[in-house]
Amino acid sequence: MNIKSNTKRAGGLPEFWPNNSASDIPIDFKDWVIAQYLNQQCMSIYCDASIKHNQNIIGVAFSVIANGSIQVKQQYIQPVQFPTSIPPIYAEMKSVIFALSHFEKYIGLCTEAIIYSDVNDIERILEDEPLFKKNPKLQDTRNELKLLYDNKQVTSKVKFSIEYLPVERKRYNPFYKSAHNAAYRLVKS
Repeated sequence: MNIKSNTKRAGGLPEFWPNNSASDIPIDFKDWVIAQYLNQQCMSIYCDASIKHNQNIIGVAFSVIANGSIQVKQQYIQPVQFPTSIPPIYAEMKSVIFALSHFEKYIGLCTEAIIYSDVNDIERILEDEPLFKKNPKLQDTRNELKLLYDNKQVTSKVKFSIEYLPVERKRYNPFYKSAHNAAYRLVKS
């Protein structure tokens, strides 16, 4: 007689770099990625945006990584009208706003979250010094981001930060690529 068991066996780690030679990726970087994937206390969130200029559409997405799982959320954004094309900084700020608005739904048992953005001035954008003096639409978006950030700092049940994701941390990063690809696929179709 066969006995059925409710025990679920844990598999190995996902293959994060199937198309790249493992020797190209630094070991400390691989360890950093795997540590984020397995972390049960700190959630990592990667934001990105893509713009389809000819249709005036933005796709924003974020990937949530914690406790051995990856979840991706994406959305279309209809931007305000700009005199020329949509500035990439506008789309990137919108992706951070999207992540800030929704990350708490995925927090689970985590006590901390880090939101990564590829905007190299993200810390400066979140400060009080004036920016975007010549572009009031960018300033309005920055104010929206700052207000949401300040509000979440007070009301969130978890400690969180927004940090710049440097280029060397983007190159082989499967979590950043999942957010990037989700935003890109939205505007591509």
